[in-house]
Amino acid sequence: MAKKSRRVKQEGQKITLSPAQMVRPKADETGEAVVVSAAAPVAQTTNLREEYRYVIADLKRIGVIALVMLAVLIVLALLLT
Repeated sequence: MAKKSRRVKQEGQKITLSPAQMVRPKADETGEAVVVSAAAPVAQTTNLREEYRYVIADLKRIGVIALVMLAVLIVLALLLT
């Protein structure tokens, strides 16, 4: 499981909300909940390379661990036969 990041959000970085999070319930005089929809979200262009930069490092780490485990299995197979 990945470690939590304690990095402070950069200034100007906006939080993106799902459409379900854009709706805020509001009670009227009768006590019934009335759904008030927010403005339509503006389409934002995202830089996928920036957003997923940690994935490449994780894939490299997994590859190295897999190679080490494979080498250990081969050595054990040769020693035990």
